Amino acid sequence: MDKIESIYQICVPNETSVRVTLYSPAFEVLNEATGRLRLDRLNQRVQDCLADSSRLTGESIQRVGEALFEALFDNQLREDFWQTYRKIVIQTQQRLQVSLEINETAMPELMAYPWELLRFPQRYQRGEILLATDPNLSWVRSRYNVNKEEKPAIQVGANESLKIALVVAIPTADSQLSQVDYQEVQGYLTRLANQQDKIQLLPVINPATSRKVAEQLRHNQPDIFHFIGHGQLISENGKDVGQVALVRDSGEPDWKTADFFSRLFTQYRPKIVILQACETGKSSETDGFSSVASRLMLQGIPVVIAMQYQVSNHTVSGFVKDVYGEIVKGKSVDFAVQQARFNIALDNGYEQIDFAIPVIYMNAVDGCLWGKGGLGEGEQKSAVLVKLTDELRKRLRDEVETVLSEDQVKSIFLENEGTFGSNFYNQIPGGDYRTRVIRLIRELENRGYLSAFIAVVREDYQNFARDVLG
Repeated sequence: MDKIESIYQICVPNETSVRVTLYSPAFEVLNEATGRLRLDRLNQRVQDCLADSSRLTGESIQRVGEALFEALFDNQLREDFWQTYRKIVIQTQQRLQVSLEINETAMPELMAYPWELLRFPQRYQRGEILLATDPNLSWVRSRYNVNKEEKPAIQVGANESLKIALVVAIPTADSQLSQVDYQEVQGYLTRLANQQDKIQLLPVINPATSRKVAEQLRHNQPDIFHFIGHGQLISENGKDVGQVALVRDSGEPDWKTADFFSRLFTQYRPKIVILQACETGKSSETDGFSSVASRLMLQGIPVVIAMQYQVSNHTVSGFVKDVYGEIVKGKSVDFAVQQARFNIALDNGYEQIDFAIPVIYMNAVDGCLWGKGGLGEGEQKSAVLVKLTDELRKRLRDEVETVLSEDQVKSIFLENEGTFGSNFYNQIPGGDYRTRVIRLIRELENRGYLSAFIAVVREDYQNFARDVLG
């Protein structure tokens, strides 16, 4: 179920109506329906939660998600959506993209709502359908009233590599902003580029000044621009303004408005921009284009992935790694985001808002970066076969046992499934830890993963196995 068979477009042109259109992948109209926008379904309790995201915990998450659904889908549209979901997802087992378009100028307050919480109300007894995490759907936001002809394709050329620009902004002179966790993602992308012929990680920009960012875009023309740093939505001169923090030469934060940041992309527009920074996807209730993500969308970036609330380093790092992992498998970027949000829910549960924090704005004709075969079986770089002597094997066994607990070893293989495959460690036989380590080393040798395993461990323990594999 990797291919999009249909697109279910939800359009909100004004405060009274909703239009839905079911398209084929070729944008042929298959069905149309209209309904009423029922903002009265958002009662005071729901409004209080929408105004203060800290209230979005526990049962209030479900309450708000169902209320947003009731506002968007009246009785007729609710039945239309259910019949579409039943036919496409349940009966034919195909995937369905659901896109939301809101008239940003006329209704900026609706743009600010966390639509990623949307869920089919339980009282209708249709099962659990959460639109932003259901693995059979992809939930995206799109610009209002953009013609198909204006939507670009983002597919990488057959003989081209996917170029990734990682840009890290750490204001070291500001103690409150100097804690930016980027090493985990940088290490993951480095390994990915080492393993895949068609993935190229450009020289990392750290610290990210305005000039360095502009030079990276102009000279290297990345397909994916990935920013790691800080963002915020603040009130400035009576107006809500989205900002990101770049870095001055002094190490001080250089807060740039969404307008300024988007202008950096006038010289070159990547296919995808990933904003690994808090509140970069958060919009003001008075300006539908106040967020950094929405300004980039106006600038013509086909796909923007951002965070609409504050998010922990651990959660967002895991999210973006999952997105890349799915893209490498050949998934479209919208379904990659959907799967990554689902993974957040698996890890953190639905009682926390974490799963609904990532948003994807998509104005591309589709989210496919690769051809039909994805990267292709022959695109993965050859495994490096390393054979150890019995003595070196014993040294490595002792070092693994000394440095790593079994839980740590399990985590390494769980977090790096893109490198080692699924359930690698669980397939290693042995009753006790030492026996499994001995057999693990043999299996890593035989499958050419020994160098990769040592490289992963060295991210935390720099001198690990130096006398085994320099």
